Amino acid sequence: MRYYSKQGIKEYKYYPFTGIASEWIDQSLDDSLKTIKYIYFDDKFKSQDAILSNFLDKALLIFINPNLINEFLQNQQNYVKFENALTGFKQFLGNGIAFEEGEKWKSKRRFVSQLFKFDVVVNYLSSIRKVTQMMLNRVEDSNFQVQKQFEALNSAISVQIFMGANIDEYKIDDKNSYDAIDQMCSDIFYHYQNITTAFLGEKFVKLKLRQSDKVICDKVQYVRQQMKNIILDTINREKINIQQNKESENISIIALLLKQGHQIQEEKDIIDVLELTFSLYFASRDTLASVLTIMLYYLLKNPDCFQTVEKEILSLPQNYTFSDIQKLDFLQACFKETIRINTSAPIILMREAKVDHKIGNYKIQKGTFVNVGLISNQLNERYFKDPLTFNPNRWFDQSTENVIKENPFVYLPFSGGMRNCIGQHLANLQAKIVLIEFIKKYQQPELPKDFVLELVIKQNYQIKNPFILNLQKRQNN
Repeated sequence: MRYYSKQGIKEYKYYPFTGIASEWIDQSLDDSLKTIKYIYFDDKFKSQDAILSNFLDKALLIFINPNLINEFLQNQQNYVKFENALTGFKQFLGNGIAFEEGEKWKSKRRFVSQLFKFDVVVNYLSSIRKVTQMMLNRVEDSNFQVQKQFEALNSAISVQIFMGANIDEYKIDDKNSYDAIDQMCSDIFYHYQNITTAFLGEKFVKLKLRQSDKVICDKVQYVRQQMKNIILDTINREKINIQQNKESENISIIALLLKQGHQIQEEKDIIDVLELTFSLYFASRDTLASVLTIMLYYLLKNPDCFQTVEKEILSLPQNYTFSDIQKLDFLQACFKETIRINTSAPIILMREAKVDHKIGNYKIQKGTFVNVGLISNQLNERYFKDPLTFNPNRWFDQSTENVIKENPFVYLPFSGGMRNCIGQHLANLQAKIVLIEFIKKYQQPELPKDFVLELVIKQNYQIKNPFILNLQKRQNN
């Protein structure tokens, strides 16, 4: 760490063994990422380009200067992902795009990008709306656990869009497929959250020397096989549709791939699709549920904002189209403001420098851990006036847009550079449809008087305590 202190980077704090990650996993804190989020409110760091701490036994640099964030994100060839944080999930997800590097990553990125182009994403509207309505009809109005229900809802949407599966058609151990995948993700997270397990790593777990390791490994393989069976059914069904010149009942990624001429018949092709859909599912399920939960919290905390969104939504036609959604300017402003203050991905997966190199004027040694505080600048009063206040109207002010045009790396709710979020158009559309259907179905609920917003890292960055609402249907429902 002295190597970086000599370059003028101020040390935030040294933590024995675990490093600053001990803050991120501390469930007792009211905000696990407080250091990174509010670093510009600390007079000691207002003029700093980076936070200096440690991660495990090595130095950690977290760049917060937007120009350095830009340079870092554009030069990922100098780094390798530190995958221990996702150990266990790789066993489940396989070699999806998130785990690839170099030319393999570029090839998969080009391939997947075709599936998330703006004009393709529009086709998912009816499927998202149908599943959302179906899932909302199943919830308990008097005990609506917001995060949990939005997770289930987004899981069901993901199963249908990414795997092409009717959400009620398949069961795994008497559970809906999306419930089974959710449970699997939760089991993996808590199994590897144990420090001993995380330290020993996935290779040790796969040896199945401990009963708990055997249980998790067997369960992973079982669920993967069940999901593979679902994908095979979808492939066969969609091939028949193409042969008979029939339109798919529900648009899915598999249907789009087959229409583009991909055969998906070799075992390798099927595994590639399986791991692609798992990766997309995992990337979207928790993050979007957290954004929706926090967005609903802010709307209820600011009733005037809720009522403005409500007015926009209730003016929509029954079978609204994509062009109708595009006219919901205030809803879009609320979405942008939510992910400014509390995006579900405020930092990225840790990187480790694999060569000596420079970022700006700073010399980075091989072996140094590096990350970026994406959210730091989104809460910096230099770029956003009164940054801690939820104010959707700032997005109608040209000065806000001018700040971002001048330096796009001050606002990165979907990350940036080559590895930015490939599904951001889909996330935007999905979030809007879920909020539209929620508000069309329910009257404005009261925010629980005793609820305090606290944030913690679980499977992603989300509300810490249960956020429970008592809902009342509108009279026309």
